[in-house]
Amino acid sequence: MDKKARNNIMIDMNEFLITYAATILTDTTNVSQVVFDTAQADLTDLDDLLDDNGFGRQEKFFAIGEGYLRDSENIADDELKVEADQLAHEAIAYLGEHINDFEHWRTE
Repeated sequence: MDKKARNNIMIDMNEFLITYAATILTDTTNVSQVVFDTAQADLTDLDDLLDDNGFGRQEKFFAIGEGYLRDSENIADDELKVEADQLAHEAIAYLGEHINDFEHWRTE
């Protein structure tokens, strides 16, 4: 996967996650920052933040990257799990580098 395609899928993953989180964290000013701060050490910490038994992390974030890898890169089984996990961590790092951009996008 080229860098531009990888960046685009990470943007999609983060946009889906932030949009979902904003529906739950309604009193939060900077949802993007809170999501990043929570997920940067351990993605499963999102489960407690969102109080959703992992739905947001798995269905609104991880599954998007996994689907892309499966459909576009023809990756399957154990390799898919490893690659999707790596992509999820890269996507959170990408969010951390672009928090203001994502927050601006969310609040427009």
